[in-house]
Amino acid sequence: MAKKKTKSESKADKELLKKVRKRFTLMTDADNRNRENAMEDMKFTNVPGAQWDENMKLERGDRPCYEFNKLRITCKRIINEMRANRPQGKVRGVEDSDKDTADIYEGLIRNIWNNSDGDTVIDSAAEYQVAGGMGAWRIITKYATDNTFDQDIVIEPIHNPFCLYADPSAKDQLKRDADDWIYTEKISTKAFEEKYGDIEKVDWESTQFDDDTEWYDDEDTRVCEYWWKEPVKKEIWQLEDGKVVDSGSDEAALIDQAQIKQRRVIETSKIKMAICSGDAVLEGPTDWAGSKHPFIMVYGEYMIIDGRIEWFGVPRFAKDAQRSYNISRTAISETVAGTPLSSIWATSTQAAGHTSKWAEAHQKNFPFRLYNPDPAAPGPPVRTGGADVPVALMQLSGMDSEDIKAVTGIQSADMGAPNNATSGRQEIARQQQGQLATFNYPDNMAKGIRRTWEILIDLIPQIYDTERSIRILGGDDAEDFVKINSFETDPETGEQIKVHDLSEGSYDVTITVGPGYATKRQEATEMYMGLTQGNPELMNMAGDLIFKSMDLPYAEEMAERWKTILPPPIQELLNKDAKIPPEVKNMMQQAEQAMQQVQAMGQEVQQAAAEAEKEKSLNEKDKADLKTMMANIKTEEAKFEAKVANELADLAQKKLTAQENVVETGESIEVIRVMSEQFMEYATEAIRVIEEKSDEVTKPPKVVRIESHRENGNLVAVPVYKETDEHKIKSEAQPREVLRIESQRINGKLVAVPVYKEPDQEAPGLNIEETRKND
Repeated sequence: MAKKKTKSESKADKELLKKVRKRFTLMTDADNRNRENAMEDMKFTNVPGAQWDENMKLERGDRPCYEFNKLRITCKRIINEMRANRPQGKVRGVEDSDKDTADIYEGLIRNIWNNSDGDTVIDSAAEYQVAGGMGAWRIITKYATDNTFDQDIVIEPIHNPFCLYADPSAKDQLKRDADDWIYTEKISTKAFEEKYGDIEKVDWESTQFDDDTEWYDDEDTRVCEYWWKEPVKKEIWQLEDGKVVDSGSDEAALIDQAQIKQRRVIETSKIKMAICSGDAVLEGPTDWAGSKHPFIMVYGEYMIIDGRIEWFGVPRFAKDAQRSYNISRTAISETVAGTPLSSIWATSTQAAGHTSKWAEAHQKNFPFRLYNPDPAAPGPPVRTGGADVPVALMQLSGMDSEDIKAVTGIQSADMGAPNNATSGRQEIARQQQGQLATFNYPDNMAKGIRRTWEILIDLIPQIYDTERSIRILGGDDAEDFVKINSFETDPETGEQIKVHDLSEGSYDVTITVGPGYATKRQEATEMYMGLTQGNPELMNMAGDLIFKSMDLPYAEEMAERWKTILPPPIQELLNKDAKIPPEVKNMMQQAEQAMQQVQAMGQEVQQAAAEAEKEKSLNEKDKADLKTMMANIKTEEAKFEAKVANELADLAQKKLTAQENVVETGESIEVIRVMSEQFMEYATEAIRVIEEKSDEVTKPPKVVRIESHRENGNLVAVPVYKETDEHKIKSEAQPREVLRIESQRINGKLVAVPVYKEPDQEAPGLNIEETRKND
């Protein structure tokens, strides 16, 4: 409830009311003609019956006045093009700024936009911008909850932009240089009494373009918000370290005067606001937190002609063609409607007794009709033809239809009509060419959104000025939570530093217009999957991003899991900007050394297996066991690398105190050490088994004697081997080196007995004569 004001305050209020009335009159007079025409355009496009002149309706009386509204769908074509290609903002650091803070600004603005349903706000403004020539919205602040003093920023629609007025002397199309704004709206009697008590309810003066509607109660009260810039002077200081501070800020109160290098007085302004009724200042004046007016006004077409500002939308110059089209089509419809009322020419003799049936013939489908023969008029009665549609009317309606396309710049192909395009690429090219005629509408809307981001960047440091945790959104709507304006201990210096200080640095905005993120996400998924088919290694390098691009259930969870098994170099790249404590850095080095040892041991196992395979010293069963062993080795190595990557990622991302860092790091090092030792033992055992199997090469059997006998008249020598459990005869066995062959007689047979070379024994020459004697 408003408090009672003093005499001096009441005098100041009267002066303020006098100023507001004067400025309101000036603003409405300056823009009155544009608003009259814009209101007519809006009705002409969207209100049934508004496309016929009232005088023509009177002249036609009971005759039909049909409307074939082509302008409405033409406007929708432009509006829906804006919806399909939403502008996207990007915050960039300018000076004394860092990329992390710029990303926080960008994510916070996206969150504000999302919470405010900014897309719906822009869609509402686009309806007025395209059909009427001007749309608008605003930015407000409100408390986050009922039990906190933290405030949030909200983007709010202005449902009737004709209630908003700007300084007529502003030169900038977006009114950046406007000195003052006026916004009027109605509030209910109940809300007025709850907010302002027993203050007399006197309406602020309204205009014919205001938000009056039939359902408003007569007791509703119109109030006016007046926003203006008030000049102020302030002193700024430059400190020894180059930092510039405002002498009136809280920070300046803590600065030693000896640190001030130089001073300067500057002339600036602050934004103030007051709410007024017809004869009282209801609220204010109060200071606005930002340095920019919180209103955004966007135009369709905007130009200055003969010293006056002219703005308008799509229907302005197409209304005459639409009226003519309605007249010609209505005339055609009237003519066609009269066609069934054709007449029958008959003599009185032919018609006698049958006129009642003939009178119903146009309503009933009689299978036959009777008439009386008349010798004076041979043949049946003659039916005259129905009314013909004049060719001139048909040609006129076609010309009017083409005129609407020509004036608006939107042709049939742009509306999806069939054309001679032979490919999808040609179809898209034709549509893009047609969009150029109306590109100024989405372009002006994008400029309005950029202005919104500029106001938000100016306002955010003033509203989000305390330590708090906020939600930020990425370009893919992925959410994250960060703590702003907080103090943390630098792990290297031990000093307290302010983290994510939104009041530091300067930032600007760029806006891009294109397909929505969902569309680009689908296109990216198709392209990535095609790339992975030709290059499977891409999944090892960027599998998390590929999963993240998929619009599938649990895609985000799969991306997070895949991130843990990325190679260590990529893990290090992802964490390069993180402030990693020294303990974690040491742990990373130890983990990298352990991984190198594991990889070297794995290569040694593979090399041993390859040599064993090359020598062909293993049987089929041993070969199968070897392949199984190698698969297990690779599995264990992959598990080890995944565990190392996971431990490193967890430590790098956690915000821990120094004591917690020591504990967490020690635990992670122990986990990696144990896994490394287990892998080493497994690999060592694998090498032992491979070497053992290689040593178990089947040794050649020993030849006991060679027996000779004749077969089919031929002398045949047959070796006789000694068989044992350890030495089996193998077809691939190679004999050991033979020193000499001795001849003996066994069971009456002449036998040649080989004498083998023992280890480290020199092989003497073979004595042929001695051998013959023995034989």
